[in-house]
Formats: sequence, structure tokens, C-alpha cells
Amino acid sequence: MAKALNLSRIDPAQARVETAAGGDLLQFDGRSVETLKDHGFSMDEIHRFVAPRRTLARRIEKGEPLTLAENDSAQRILRISELADRVFGTRERAQGWLRKPSRVLNGVVPLDLLESETGARLVEEEILRIDHGIYM
Repeated sequence: MAKALNLSRIDPAQARVETAAGGDLLQFDGRSVETLKDHGFSMDEIHRFVAPRRTLARRIEKGEPLTLAENDSAQRILRISELADRVFGTRERAQGWLRKPSRVLNGVVPLDLLESETGARLVEEEILRIDHGIYM
């Protein structure tokens, strides 16, 4: 999944992130973002959280990497999915929890919060509380 970037084709912020990461940045492109399906996300959810259908199709057609914001979104849902898998023990249980309204999150479905980093942090904090046996 990780891929070297042509820094001349990306924006300055993305170039700085790539430089700072020293080539260790997980960079999704249009094709590799589909690996998120292996983590339990549907293509509709990938389009919702990462990039719209037409944008992703264009990235695939042109062999382009995702933008910095799109890549951040892909990494966000991957991070939460991997954490939930670890805490709940199986992908099925993790995905079940992510898709059910949470009492602690005032009835909001955790998956619906993954559209923003702030929402993802709320979900992450709740998963970590569960991991430490702190039920509210």
C-alpha cells in the first residue's frame, strides 16, 4: 500500500508531510483505498468517508494518489477499525459495535462520527475506555 510519491505533483503541505515521514507514510491511491473493504467498510462508506465515487474513479483512471485530506480520511477509518478489531477481538464484533447507536455517545452511531477527526477521537476514546474496562 505504501507508495513513493512524485513530490512535484502534490501540494506543498503533502510534500512536507511526505518529507517528514521519511518515506514511511502510508499513502493510498485510488486502487489501494479499496483495501479498506478488507477492514469491513463498504464502497459506499469509503466514498462517504474518503472520496466521492467520481473522484475516486478519476484517481484510479489517472493512477493518482489521494490528496492529503483524502489520505488522512482513509488513515482515520483504518486506525479506528484496527483499534476496534483489537479491543473487540474480532472484526465482526468491532464492526457491529461501530454500527450500533452508542449510549455513551448519546445515541449516535460511532461509524457516523468517522467523517471528522474530532468525531473519530470521540470514538477512539470510547473504544479505549472499553479496553480499560471503564463503562459509563
